Amino acid sequence: MPSLPCYPKNECWQNIMNSMRKNYLLLSALYLLATLLTVQGADSLVDLSEPAQLRLQRPILIAHRGGVVTATAPECSLAAIKLAAKNGFSMVELDIQRSQDGVAIVFHDETLKRACGLKGKIADYPAAKLSEILYSGTKQKVVNFNQALALCSELRLGVMLDLKSGLEDEAFLELIDQDIIRHKLSKAVLSISSTPQARTSLKHVMFKPTAEQMTLFRRGEKVELKGTFWFGLPKALPTKDVSRLQAMGAYVFPAINTFRYPKKGDRELAGKDIERLRSAGVDGFQIDSVYADLLKAR
Repeated sequence: MPSLPCYPKNECWQNIMNSMRKNYLLLSALYLLATLLTVQGADSLVDLSEPAQLRLQRPILIAHRGGVVTATAPECSLAAIKLAAKNGFSMVELDIQRSQDGVAIVFHDETLKRACGLKGKIADYPAAKLSEILYSGTKQKVVNFNQALALCSELRLGVMLDLKSGLEDEAFLELIDQDIIRHKLSKAVLSISSTPQARTSLKHVMFKPTAEQMTLFRRGEKVELKGTFWFGLPKALPTKDVSRLQAMGAYVFPAINTFRYPKKGDRELAGKDIERLRSAGVDGFQIDSVYADLLKAR
């Protein structure tokens, strides 16, 4: 058996203890770092059930049309979702349509013509056939809701739903709700479209206030809006209404979209809307990615 280095007895034990202490401190530091990274990743997912926590993350940016759209990342594609996460968005808007066989498909347009160069609508094809269709000029395929949610969950992105069909189909809506639960996003999903059936079936989704609630609000009456969010165009949101809505429990997410502005001077107009509403304290914006730099510059 090899002998210890020849130190006086006390000095030998002191060196052993110092070595053990250094190793312990190193391991403790590594454990703390791993814990902090884990917590940071968990906190990055929007939690709509915690207003105080969400407002620490303001402004929440929701990428319109399924993410950051480029020539190789078409709207509602997996590539666009990945770019949204890479560019600092907290959520993505997903347009949902029902396939011929009742599967939730993520697709924006009413027909396949513009995006894919094909005839017909999403409802004219079964899900298996849709999964083979490429967006024109790209390698990106049309995806279903389950695929998109899996990626959003992995990237810690919340979701805003725009349900373009199936709003009265109980079975279809319940499948969507089950997907949300499966991917652990039950506190991170909003819907800008609704029906009484959707509000009943989508139990893990936050909706806008009802028409009745907004009527009372506009009359100046006090109304409970906890668990809802205001969504609409900047021109429909007077500055004074932002704090009133929030005081009654609602989040406020105005839309900054290219198609809402004239082509000439759109960035200037969008910038003015962003400046006014951010100063008013809105919780975030549903925004086209081409305008995101206007927000970051302010």
